[in-house]
Amino acid sequence: MKLYLLSGFLGSGKTTAIQQACLQLMKKGTRVGVITNDQGAQLVDSAFIKSFQIPGREVVNGCFCCNYTQLETGIQSLKKENNPDVIFAESVGSCTDIIATVVKPLQQFYPELEIVLSVFADAVILLKMSEGIPFCFDDDVNYIYEKQLEEADILVTNKTDLLDDKQSQLLRGRVNKMFPHEKILFQNSLREEDIQKWLNVLENVDGAINRNSLEINYNKYGAGEAKLAWLDGELVIAAKRNNAADVAVILINNLYHKIQRHQYPIGHLKFLIQAKDWQRKISFTSSLEPGVRQTHSLIKLPQVNLLINARVQVSPGILEHICQEAIRETMKNNDVAILNKGLTAFQPGYPKPVHRIAQRAPSENIEN
Repeated sequence: MKLYLLSGFLGSGKTTAIQQACLQLMKKGTRVGVITNDQGAQLVDSAFIKSFQIPGREVVNGCFCCNYTQLETGIQSLKKENNPDVIFAESVGSCTDIIATVVKPLQQFYPELEIVLSVFADAVILLKMSEGIPFCFDDDVNYIYEKQLEEADILVTNKTDLLDDKQSQLLRGRVNKMFPHEKILFQNSLREEDIQKWLNVLENVDGAINRNSLEINYNKYGAGEAKLAWLDGELVIAAKRNNAADVAVILINNLYHKIQRHQYPIGHLKFLIQAKDWQRKISFTSSLEPGVRQTHSLIKLPQVNLLINARVQVSPGILEHICQEAIRETMKNNDVAILNKGLTAFQPGYPKPVHRIAQRAPSENIEN
């Protein structure tokens, strides 16, 4: 069985790539499964993947490395119930050190698994980074981003459609110089041919190779995670004028623009609007995006559910306050009822891997 692990920072497009890859493989009769992962417990990505009838499992309330047993259980459960040929496992976007804490332990305990690690990077952010323009986050958060890029079997430079031809050519030259020993793809995950190329490369990478563990400072890594706030919520919007879906978009824009006005760096904002057999996923990945174009009467619905996953560099208390404020304003200005079924905001804990196999050199250890 093949296990395709995905790493990469928040908002780099991992879930879209998995969804598109699974749909392509399923059309060809390949059995697939997906394991999603997050520091929280209400995952937009899980609901999104499930809506396409893709067998899935979750590892929640912590990353793969800190909840390694959950990951093992998810793999074995999918294997028993669905017998997949391929499992995609998407690590939470604030996690790194995947080789030492996930890949090597799985190789040791399950040698039959063929494991390939793809690390996704947003093409626009990577271009800025190559030009010496700092990522918009704190240095400790940037440290996580940089460490993720170091350990890829395949480095997927994603969202290339956001670059013009000149920028794309410039990025290709720079990335090849920055990462001379990695297999590099330049990809738009909404293009069928790009996903097929990624799948072809995955198929031909030796999943049993012996990889180097990272040299990593866990105090700096933990400090970076602690500077990010996680907010998860589930709301029910009820509208007398059957415009609940429109109001959900208004609320999403309201929340996004409030965060933007304060200039809090956004890892990602993910929203899933659902009702019966209809859904719409909306995502933001930086404070530079204009917001969602409002399309009135997209669909007439008296009630929708709205899932919210927000990952922002700010304190959890401030992020929750902004969200509650956006909810109150949206209710007042649109004459709707919004039921809060659960809203939690928190910071990730210090990373404490269950296993860490550091087979790089005799002197290697976790730096403190």
